[in-house]
Order: sequence, then C-alpha cells, then structure tokens
Amino acid sequence: MSAPDRFDLYGALWLLCTRWHSGQWSRGYRILSRLTALGYRPVLTVREGRGFESQGQRSMYRRLLRHRGRL
Repeated sequence: MSAPDRFDLYGALWLLCTRWHSGQWSRGYRILSRLTALGYRPVLTVREGRGFESQGQRSMYRRLLRHRGRL
C-alpha cells in the first residue's frame, strides 16, 4: 500500500475531529486548529458531513475512526 496523500489524511482528520472532539480544550479541537493553520479547507460536502473528497480520504477516515476515543 502506498503512503496516503496528505490531503486525504487532513480531510479524514478534519471529519473525525469535527464529529468526535469533546470540546474546545480537547485534543481533537487542537488538531482542527492545526489543520486550519496548515491551510486545509474542506470542500462543502465534507464541511456539511455529506461525503468525502476522495476514496483515499474515506479509507483513511475508516482507519482513524477506531481512535476516536482519544480525541
């Protein structure tokens, strides 16, 4: 398997953290802030939670989902 595209990773993290962070002082919220600082801006369908930007992003999200308790 090849290395994931960084925007697939950013998008998957963004979705995971927006859905599962536990408040402004949580680890998930800090990750969202870092993604913003890196310039990541999800497309409208991702921001609204209606889909993914790519199949790679969907796959990465599924792999990260098992770690949601640590956000």
